[in-house]
Amino acid sequence: MQKSLVCGLVTAALLAASASAQEKDPQYLESRFDYCHERALAFSGYEGKVPDRYLPGGALEGAAKGSGLGALGALISGKNKKERKKAERRGAILGAIVGAIKRGEAKKDQQRKARIYRLELDACMRGAR
Repeated sequence: MQKSLVCGLVTAALLAASASAQEKDPQYLESRFDYCHERALAFSGYEGKVPDRYLPGGALEGAAKGSGLGALGALISGKNKKERKKAERRGAILGAIVGAIKRGEAKKDQQRKARIYRLELDACMRGAR
């Protein structure tokens, strides 16, 4: 009976030492990070920080589109040159506002995805998931 108790304790100690050594092994940590990184990417949809110039929207882009649409609308409706210029300016102002709102929403969405990525990665690395 004592022999089986000793064997059980030795086995438990070896398993605990193996698990402890595995957690400190750099290769294990690297593969754990890779696993958690992939999991967090899939969960959050985050692909890294996107420079502002590649985000949709923007005041300048919106102003250009709005200006063109305003001028086109005035031209189609048959307005004179002065009225077309006025419609072009109004379109540029409205387009800039809409473009700035779109850019702001895109930035918020990117920040939300980054936050979810960090939370998921942290939870996975801590072993909670």
